[in-house]
Amino acid sequence: MMIIDERKFNILLDALKYIYGIVPIAIGLDKFFFYIVDWNIYVSPLVFSYLPMTIVPHVVPIVGIIEIIAGVIILSKYTRFGAYLVAAWLGVIILNLLTIGGMYDIILRDIAILVGYAAFGFLIELKETARQQ
Repeated sequence: MMIIDERKFNILLDALKYIYGIVPIAIGLDKFFFYIVDWNIYVSPLVFSYLPMTIVPHVVPIVGIIEIIAGVIILSKYTRFGAYLVAAWLGVIILNLLTIGGMYDIILRDIAILVGYAAFGFLIELKETARQQ
């Protein structure tokens, strides 16, 4: 059995909660302004081919809305759900990038970020189960 300083653990979780919550919100907002990058280059032509032409120009803003909502969920009392939601969303993004090809550096980075969100969700789960004991 390992004993963990609860205060330090809570500080760590709070820091992760704000970082993992604010980042998707910021990236989601940028889907409307394109200050960071032109996000359209990361949408696979395969994805576009399955969508009606009326939806295609709105794909990136829709993705932005999803990311903003996911970030808000992480900052809410549903942090664990939000962390697992973003991890799953990153899985979808990774699949999308694989269909584009040649973006392996971004795919590897996104895999590391996915693992971080999943680990964060697991840490929240550990805290919640520890409270019940």
